[in-house]
Amino acid sequence: MIVEKKHLDVESAFYYLYTSDLYRNLTEKDSSLWQQSTLSLYESLKKEKLSANKTQEHNSKITLFQAFCLEQYKKQHNISATDSLYIFLSYDVFKYIESVYQTLHTQSEYYIIAEIDKYIKRKKEEE
Repeated sequence: MIVEKKHLDVESAFYYLYTSDLYRNLTEKDSSLWQQSTLSLYESLKKEKLSANKTQEHNSKITLFQAFCLEQYKKQHNISATDSLYIFLSYDVFKYIESVYQTLHTQSEYYIIAEIDKYIKRKKEEE
């Protein structure tokens, strides 16, 4: 059904199935999933893959935003890329950016760097 519905060759269809949680769940002993129809299983698989793609797109946006923040931090503080990266890694700035992404990515670059500076200052005070 995957070959037919997704227009994939057999090898790609196997990869599509074998890299899914659905397949992992099907291989569990006593799995009740085998009672579902092929179409129902396919729809579950399609839904899982769609959800995974949305998550991957979201993570890619965060990663690009983190790179933007790193570059802006470097520019505003007039430091090297290596020094900027060292600071971000030392104070878990990437994790911070990810945690406040929804709010921070809508702000100006000056506001973003000011927030990162405040975060780093708090982290230094905790040491």
